[in-house]
Amino acid sequence: MKKFIAISAVAAMVSAGFASDADIKAELEALKKEIQALKEAQAKINVKSLKRQISEIKAKTGGDNLKWSVDFRTAYDAIGYETINGNSSWNQILTNRLWLGMAYAPKDNVVFKGLLSYYKVYGQSVDTTMNFNYFDWIVNETPNISGELRVKEAYWLYFGDSFLGADIPWTASFGRRPATDGLLVSYREDQNPKSPLGHIINTEFDGASFKFNLENVTDISGMYLKLCMGRGMTNATTRYSSDPAINYTKINNWQNTDLFGFIFVPYDDGQYSIHTTAFKAWNLPGYYATQYGFDTTLNTYLPNPTSMRLEQGADYVGAAISLLAQGIGDGINDTLDDTNAFISFAWSKTQPYGSHSATFLGGPYNGVTMNVDNAALGSTDSETGTSIYLGANWPCILISDARLGVEYNHGTKYWRSFTYAEDTLAGSKLATRGDAYEVWLTKELIGKTLTAQIRYTYIDYKYTGSQAFFGEAGTPIEVDSAAGRYFDALDKAQDIRFYIRYRY
Repeated sequence: MKKFIAISAVAAMVSAGFASDADIKAELEALKKEIQALKEAQAKINVKSLKRQISEIKAKTGGDNLKWSVDFRTAYDAIGYETINGNSSWNQILTNRLWLGMAYAPKDNVVFKGLLSYYKVYGQSVDTTMNFNYFDWIVNETPNISGELRVKEAYWLYFGDSFLGADIPWTASFGRRPATDGLLVSYREDQNPKSPLGHIINTEFDGASFKFNLENVTDISGMYLKLCMGRGMTNATTRYSSDPAINYTKINNWQNTDLFGFIFVPYDDGQYSIHTTAFKAWNLPGYYATQYGFDTTLNTYLPNPTSMRLEQGADYVGAAISLLAQGIGDGINDTLDDTNAFISFAWSKTQPYGSHSATFLGGPYNGVTMNVDNAALGSTDSETGTSIYLGANWPCILISDARLGVEYNHGTKYWRSFTYAEDTLAGSKLATRGDAYEVWLTKELIGKTLTAQIRYTYIDYKYTGSQAFFGEAGTPIEVDSAAGRYFDALDKAQDIRFYIRYRY
């Protein structure tokens, strides 16, 4: 308004050179009336009322406003399987996935973050049992037939400038932590990496983390240490589960399933980086048979599938080291400058314990009931597995605003990862005991706001049990063997995905 008044005054002065004294006087009088009207309008503004309204809003929002984000994806998956005896099946799945992100910072050093998730297949299913769809480790990464909105992430994050007087910036976090789609896997998922290394952990957890930035005290670029802990299963009963007077007591013969580990980054200069992790998980679940039948074809006892029940029978340790280049060389050409390449190695080891009672039917022990040592991944011995994971992605030369990626991973006979929540509907490729190949193309349609991706995943299994838990159901049987053909073991899996994704 002041600008308008100034322009009017200048106009009046300029006009003065061409107008009579009467005209100038009339214009000045009009200008005075205009200024007086503005003063009267300003006086009517109730400043106190506005301040009171702003204070009420701040009181209701805790002094800050909750910030929301949207991530909505519609996907088509064509999923195919082939067994060692040549039996095959294909199906097509349409899904909608909605993530509603939220965050606010009541203070500069405290942040709350949350993520609500909706992931649903198109249409109602006649199979309402849902099996493990609602298992807590994967519930938000599994398309369900119901359209409920669930909490995928909800945690506090505290930022400290120094730790015990040392120049070590640190963070502490509690809640349902972001434990899926971590580094390396984040490229195929086209999103910022979450906390763990995606090669070996991609599973939801409730827990805590403490991160210490060691760069200032070591003078090594990007060095940090993060301690991580999570609870995968609780030993507590539910409310009103049996005796209404006793809630949340310990379940007989069931322990908490906990995980403790660390992520250590010894070097990260923004282009080249090394990422490591190691952890141990206690009291992992697995399926164990209470009946074993003698199979005359294989001349051995086999678990009766209908007698399997979920019990705890093993601990588990794992580790991984990943090398990442975000840009190759320095100024060789634009494509290499914008190329990401990685190689990762992971290791797992089972530690079975305990026993369970089982009855033998047929064969030399017909009718005998005895305690049987619990087998982790089908073996009563401690077994070691390994995996390698390679990948690269770069700007597509033929299509503008697009990236092309290729990935490969191989797992050995007893390889076991914690990647149950990996978003591959045909099954976790990184859990594969065998070889998995993948190629993907992500295209920006309207910047990062609207994107599309086409992805092809091909899995060639060498051993069974890649997707199973830690008990007898995870027994590795060589696919191309007499036993593999006897069980008609799964040999190949394929997943072709196309999606359109909106983010704001």
